Amino acid sequence: MIKINLKIEKIQKNCIETAKKELSVLKEENNLLCNEQISKMIEEYKEQLSTKYSNEINKIEREYNRNLFDYEAEGNVYVNKFKSKLFINIKSKIIEELESFTKSKEYKNYLYKNIRTTLKNINGENFTIYITERDFEKFRVELSKDFAMNFSKIKNDNIGGCKIKNDKISIDNTIKIIIEEKIGQIKL
Repeated sequence: MIKINLKIEKIQKNCIETAKKELSVLKEENNLLCNEQISKMIEEYKEQLSTKYSNEINKIEREYNRNLFDYEAEGNVYVNKFKSKLFINIKSKIIEELESFTKSKEYKNYLYKNIRTTLKNINGENFTIYITERDFEKFRVELSKDFAMNFSKIKNDNIGGCKIKNDKISIDNTIKIIIEEKIGQIKL
């Protein structure tokens, strides 16, 4: 009986050892399966986060580009308005200075030189020289003596200088047109 008890104990030990080994193998398999499932869940979560992150980045980029376009357009409008005001201020300051010049003693020399220069550029006869109403009243008699041509009036907003015309040719050499040409050349 002792032998049977020993054999039973031995079988019992073997069974327990086998059970322990199988339990260890099952635990390893279970851990591997759990780790695989956890890894799979983590990967799926990472993919979801990556997609969500990409969507948010795209949304932010679109919003940024839209805002940038709006700011650039708004900036261009502001710059263009500023340029326009600047040109208007420059032009009005120049006009003011030149109108003051037309009232000076030096202006008469300028007017004569302007008329001579303009006449050099043309050939022919029957020209009429147009000068501002202010110049017409001031210099008509003298100009008529010095230049054997007809004189006529143009509006004072031409500031000074002259226009010369006949049936075929018209040359505008007024201060107003010179200002507009010079301002048109300014690039900001």
